[in-house]
Amino acid sequence: MKSQRKLSATLASILILTFGCSSSHATETIPPPPPEPGTEASALVGPAGGVVELGALRLTVPPGALSDERTLRVVVTSEVAPAGFTAFAPVVRFEPAGTTFAVPARIELPFSGDASIASVFWSRAAGDGYVALATRVESGVAVADVTHFSTAFVGTACTGADCCRRATGQLDVLLVVDNSNSMTEEQASLATELPRMAQVLATGDLDGDGTQDFPAVSDLQMGVVTSDMGSGGFAVPTCSDPGLGDDGILRTAGNSARAGCASTYPAIATYSDSTTGDPAMFASDVACVAAMGTGGCGLEQQLEASLKAVTPSTSPLRFMMGTAGHGDVENAGMVRPDSVLAVVQITDEDDCSAANPELFNPDSSVYPGELNLRCFQYPSAAHPVTRFVDGLLAMRSDPSALVFAAITGVPSDLTTDPALVSFDTILADPRMQEVIDPAMPTRLTPACEVPGRGMAFPARRLVQTARDLDARGASGIVQSICQEGFTPAVTAILREVAARLAGSCS
Repeated sequence: MKSQRKLSATLASILILTFGCSSSHATETIPPPPPEPGTEASALVGPAGGVVELGALRLTVPPGALSDERTLRVVVTSEVAPAGFTAFAPVVRFEPAGTTFAVPARIELPFSGDASIASVFWSRAAGDGYVALATRVESGVAVADVTHFSTAFVGTACTGADCCRRATGQLDVLLVVDNSNSMTEEQASLATELPRMAQVLATGDLDGDGTQDFPAVSDLQMGVVTSDMGSGGFAVPTCSDPGLGDDGILRTAGNSARAGCASTYPAIATYSDSTTGDPAMFASDVACVAAMGTGGCGLEQQLEASLKAVTPSTSPLRFMMGTAGHGDVENAGMVRPDSVLAVVQITDEDDCSAANPELFNPDSSVYPGELNLRCFQYPSAAHPVTRFVDGLLAMRSDPSALVFAAITGVPSDLTTDPALVSFDTILADPRMQEVIDPAMPTRLTPACEVPGRGMAFPARRLVQTARDLDARGASGIVQSICQEGFTPAVTAILREVAARLAGSCS
């Protein structure tokens, strides 16, 4: 028996040396090579569906996608990817141009490159520039679904250590607009910038030079909430609704006093490249909602409005009067699971999201004193910023897919170069300290002011939220509201959003 065991062990050793050290190595799949430029394949495909194959490159058309028979062709070209992209395989053209599918077709593109960041880039329906498709990688082949014929390549839109994930074409933007009495000019500045914002996102051209800089957005959603979250049930002169105010619910009312604006709009404005939508019309609709006018509650709760707008009702988080979030009810569909989410605050006051509604009781014996100074005098009565940092991060499986931006009360000279903005420097600046204004003891000393336009007060809680989110892998951006226009601020936001769409985490 002993000699037989030795013989068996010897035979096993020979087999291992001959056929490999382990079964896992023996079953490894070698990725197929990318196709060669100049090659092509075609097939006749009709309503029953069909396949066009060129090695591992494959186009699969499902039944019902086409209404008639036609010859479909895939052509591997020698074209180069745009300057801001790195291609992992040749550019492939799908013909005939203009073909659309009633049911999405599947494309499979072999490539050679980093599978963790490999994305399928698909030329826009308008014909210029590329968008990123939702991509999965299977054994060295990038797979995506398409609704129309276009030109495609596999690659990445970011470089080096900055890259941490695949690019995405989905962007959800929540605008949180202060609608208190001092915000007329600031709302107008936002409305002025929206057309450029939409055009940049739709084309991927940051500087307007005609060259694509980042993957264009294929599906853009934008919704608007106000800073008015009521006054905790107490009658306050500047708050028309003493209960929950606008409550973080997406606005549908248009400002019909503005030229060309209707009275109502969908709660979520959408732009889709696949339907060749008009970004200018999209921007116009958003402007009609975002420039809502003033008259909102002067007890601004910008952070609470943001959080309640996106938090699902199933979350354990609770809001004023024990209410739940609106993310899966009134605001359902605003935040998609695989999108980049951008929360953009536009306000000239700091946040005063109250943990204890008694803070807003004008006759409170617990928190006596001037209402406008309550958050400054009783900071423990407000929710800690950790509530909003944790709550917003909970909306993303990957923190790098979250952008938090505040155009707010910060001296403009501290945000001149967005690449050099230091949250700690801003918070340490003497102008950002909360000090009662000796000239008007019912308010704090302004952090900044634009003659003829208005002033803004130190937005310390908003800056702290941006700082803490940034430290945890999201993107925090702070820009000054004390400018004649918002072009520099919106440009800074667009640059960061562009990086996140491209798959960068830096």
